[in-house]
Amino acid sequence: MTQRHIRAIALDYGGTISLDPVDHLIAQKPVDPSAAAALRILGEDLGLRLILASNTLPCETRWPALQQAGIAGLFTAALLSYPLGVRKPDPLFYDLVLAAAGCPARQVLFVGDNLGCDVTAPVTRGMHAALVRPHGLRPAEVLPAGALLIRHVRDLPALLETG
Repeated sequence: MTQRHIRAIALDYGGTISLDPVDHLIAQKPVDPSAAAALRILGEDLGLRLILASNTLPCETRWPALQQAGIAGLFTAALLSYPLGVRKPDPLFYDLVLAAAGCPARQVLFVGDNLGCDVTAPVTRGMHAALVRPHGLRPAEVLPAGALLIRHVRDLPALLETG
């Protein structure tokens, strides 16, 4: 998989591009600065379409955190489950991701920390997928064929630049 094969990246939020502790000034988990740097490379330097694809609660908008990190403008779409009324792993959620991507499923990379919702389900829809796990797979977990395992979102630019 190289940059020329991928045109859009759909990213989960919590556990994927966020830090763990809640920032009480913005009432949500802030964006990890090294994830923000990687997203700038992917969106600005590599010209990939970035889509936020996150299950959310009524109080979670994600925008304050994205704005605080200076990356809100990098995302061409934000698919947040609560306002949409559909959550991952509902197939409709992935149809919405593909519509927002504006390209065939084989040109979309879905990135997240949940094996079922962010890897297995997107792969069954024809997308590429990367599981973000700092400590690797958990016992009894198996990646679907072709899926990637990365330790952090900051690993993506090098993977896509070199293929």
